[in-house]
Amino acid sequence: MHVGLLTRSDIGYTLDLANDLHRTGASVIVYMCREHTIGEVGVTSQPVERLYDLGLIPAAIGVRLIHFPRRRNPRSLAVVRDLGRMFRADGLDVAHVLASPDDPWLAILPSLAPGVAVTSTMIVPEPDIGTRVPMSAGFVFNWLLAHGSDAIIVNGANQVQFVCKRYRIPPSRVCHVPLSARKTALSWRQDAVAEEPGTVLFFGAARPHKGLEYLVRAQPEISRQVPGARFLISSHGEELARCREMIRDQSRFEIIDGFVAGREMASTFQRASLVALPYLSASTSGVLMTAYAFGKPVVATRVGCLPEYVQDGETGFLVAPADEGELAKAIAHLLTDDVLRSQMRHNIARWLELRQAGIAKQTLETYEKALAHRRGKHGL
Repeated sequence: MHVGLLTRSDIGYTLDLANDLHRTGASVIVYMCREHTIGEVGVTSQPVERLYDLGLIPAAIGVRLIHFPRRRNPRSLAVVRDLGRMFRADGLDVAHVLASPDDPWLAILPSLAPGVAVTSTMIVPEPDIGTRVPMSAGFVFNWLLAHGSDAIIVNGANQVQFVCKRYRIPPSRVCHVPLSARKTALSWRQDAVAEEPGTVLFFGAARPHKGLEYLVRAQPEISRQVPGARFLISSHGEELARCREMIRDQSRFEIIDGFVAGREMASTFQRASLVALPYLSASTSGVLMTAYAFGKPVVATRVGCLPEYVQDGETGFLVAPADEGELAKAIAHLLTDDVLRSQMRHNIARWLELRQAGIAKQTLETYEKALAHRRGKHGL
């Protein structure tokens, strides 16, 4: 099977999936945003060669870098039309689109790729709290994506029924495929970087639904129970400045302001004792799966599909959203129990081994469903 994987922003996930599919014998090409790929590999000159040189993908996986204009730029329509033509020119059997709900252009791409079966991952089936895209627009984008695609992948088991009902898609075309650990992230691990005891990491964009303010509010109680606790915030986005102003004791915090990738990203996870995900809403979480790749327990909220991925008391703790008291209690408990954190690291490795083995196979089965739907739709 000849497969193309398309992403605008999630380079690490796309490379991981490409590698997994390649190991099954599939022929794979990745289509990725040029600017985000440069950010991932850290060079502006010959980023494709850098991907191969770093061993992030084997030479057998093809790479096409795409310049995507800003989302509001109507020139994006020409880009997605060209992508549809490129899929056909590359002889793809299946194109797999990784689409977020704020991207109208990738939402219409499945309808502009005739002759190629399209599977789309609906990353956020339901808009997050405080999203900049109006809920009505997010609904329309997801509807276009769902009805233009031959099969839809969701990463949470409880999202299948929701997507079928919300977007009126038959169950035969919606498939649950779990997220895998971010194995590519481990390529950037540095032996010289050690875990720093008592360090709590918040990683990723500071958006309203990420709940960073609740970690900031929890800090005084955590520090009271764990005097040596430190807070490493590697973030960017509209909420970061507001949360900075809420900090009572700046000496407890180290803030890395801006998008980080590669070695700097790996370093932040290596330094952490645990990773905090105080989200107010979520579908799934790439940050969580990156934490697991590095063997880091998490403290996460009971929202979205996070309870599917966090085994409470085994791989981390689950707490109520918007409750800094419960968040502080769970973080302090984990920071003060070295034996428990060690056991959780073991549990994470075992959980990943058991759960992740069949993901590439499930993905290929979804592609087969997409091909069957495309053939049936066109009477082939």
